[in-house]
Amino acid sequence: MESIEPTPNRHQAAADLDAVAAAQHAVRNRPWPRWIYPANALLLGAMALTPLLESARLGAWITLGIAVFALNYWAGHQIGTPFAIPTSRGFLAAVALSAVFLATAMIAGDADATWLVVACAAGTSISYTIGSVLHHRSTRG
Repeated sequence: MESIEPTPNRHQAAADLDAVAAAQHAVRNRPWPRWIYPANALLLGAMALTPLLESARLGAWITLGIAVFALNYWAGHQIGTPFAIPTSRGFLAAVALSAVFLATAMIAGDADATWLVVACAAGTSISYTIGSVLHHRSTRG
């Protein structure tokens, strides 16, 4: 026989939704291992430098991209949040800026602007590092 649960009142429903939001916030803001920040900054900077390679540019870029994904998935899996996106707006903005630098490095590589590729690689790593500091501070209070 099925048991019929009573319909929750609006206060109970609101409390349940608040509990879900709090749980999601807690999961999305779990502290990351400290080593992941410099590893990501270095790998992303290396990705931005791949246009300087004479051959196998795409292969190197894809390999490094897979390494970034795999490393972050593994680290996330270790802390129980393999696909959680942090809520830190500063971190997310810095990662977006890092992606812009990375994309610009790719475009600059096609234009043979070596100095711009190097500058964008530095920008990629530096902006990600700034985001890392913001994320680290936001998760460790």
